Amino acid sequence: MVKSTAKILFYNDNADSIVAAAGRISTTKGSALEIYDKSCEKDITQNINLIQKIVSSGHTSVLEHVFLNLAFDQVSVFVEQFIIEFRLASFTVKSRRYVDFGKMGYVMPEFGGGGENAKRMMELYQKHMEFLFGEYNDLLEQGIPKEDARFVLPYSFRSNFYCTVNAREFIKIVNEMVWGRGKEYPEIAALGESLRKQCQEKMPFLTFGCSAGQEKNSAIKDLIKKENKIPPFPAGVPSMENNGLEGRESWDRRKNSVVLLNSSTDAPEEAICKAAMLEAGIENWQDISIKEPGLQKEIIREILTHGRKRELEQVDFTVLFQRVSLAGITHLVRHRMQSVVVPKYISICDYGTYIMPESIVKAGLKEKYEHVFHKTKKIVEQLEKEGMEDGDKIYLLLSGLAVPVVTTMNANELFTFIRLRTCQRAQWEIADDANKLLEILRKKHPVLFSLYGPSCYVTGDCPEGKMSCGQKEKVILCYS
Repeated sequence: MVKSTAKILFYNDNADSIVAAAGRISTTKGSALEIYDKSCEKDITQNINLIQKIVSSGHTSVLEHVFLNLAFDQVSVFVEQFIIEFRLASFTVKSRRYVDFGKMGYVMPEFGGGGENAKRMMELYQKHMEFLFGEYNDLLEQGIPKEDARFVLPYSFRSNFYCTVNAREFIKIVNEMVWGRGKEYPEIAALGESLRKQCQEKMPFLTFGCSAGQEKNSAIKDLIKKENKIPPFPAGVPSMENNGLEGRESWDRRKNSVVLLNSSTDAPEEAICKAAMLEAGIENWQDISIKEPGLQKEIIREILTHGRKRELEQVDFTVLFQRVSLAGITHLVRHRMQSVVVPKYISICDYGTYIMPESIVKAGLKEKYEHVFHKTKKIVEQLEKEGMEDGDKIYLLLSGLAVPVVTTMNANELFTFIRLRTCQRAQWEIADDANKLLEILRKKHPVLFSLYGPSCYVTGDCPEGKMSCGQKEKVILCYS
């Protein structure tokens, strides 16, 4: 049986000297190179003692000067999505949009909670996995695009990816895998423990352990039980109409799928302009009022041409995506500078709530596609009766199942999100949500968001090269 593995491929071999030098530089005489050379001359024990002292005082940023290259091999796609949510890391994954996953294989849980029924559970599980991968292959043979056929793939299918991360974020990831959310899932917990042991041998100055607040979920549940008068969230959401964009079909069956819940200010344009005046060093910037829309737009247009764009980060927006497929969540959470809340899948996933790709409908395969979800629900019910635990149920979730996601992004990250996800080459589900969101934001704050759209609209140039849709003028006209 193929085993999921995680391996540290490379790390700074002089890591202790680098981190110790970073710890010394703020309080020690000498240049950066002189301090580094002295740290290299120190005994490793001296460096480790210093590092541990600094880290224990809360100055963990010194660890960010060391990085690790990781390889996750033959893991489940659930592991991929768990890891990729960590924002301060770089990832390269095998794309389900372009690669045929029909023969990639799947993770087989041990069904430890099944007791005497474990063998029967394993046989039932394996048979259904073969069915699901067979359906996936059949959809491909009938001309369904890989990016749409993948919606019938279970969360057990194997993934391979690389991750590069600094040591501070690495500690956070491992802690979360071993003691945090990941501890509920044997595969993730085992991978985390493997990485921890590898790191102990290579970089003994890094320490791991359960962080505070890991049991917050149970406390929240207790509060919810007591506060039964809390009104439903959200209430009175506005409806969404077809955005009418050419070249990108919008789904009436998915209307109301995006809701703007809140924003940090009712006048984001003015707040951004105030920050821009401060950045520019204008005297009495606090006393200057910029309320004229035309001037606001020109100031913001100038900001958008700069690389930093920190002025945009002074305002944020909270958005509810009501129905995001499990596959689509990856497209959303990979945007690093946001505060995203993804529900616990086992508690909220419903096999009757899923995304229906248009390619399936057009091919006349709607009933076949729906049968996959219906049959999987029945298999899960049978396995539950046999004693399957929640940690194993995750592998039977289908990628097309839809859940709500709440996120808060500042205007800078929204600029990046909308620029990438409204592109004609973006995957259709996330593009549909991005276009719906942009329409809502334009109605609410037209001065700011009239400047937002795909890259070709924003800059006049297409960055896709040979992969361009070839409809730049048409797309620009749609967003103008």
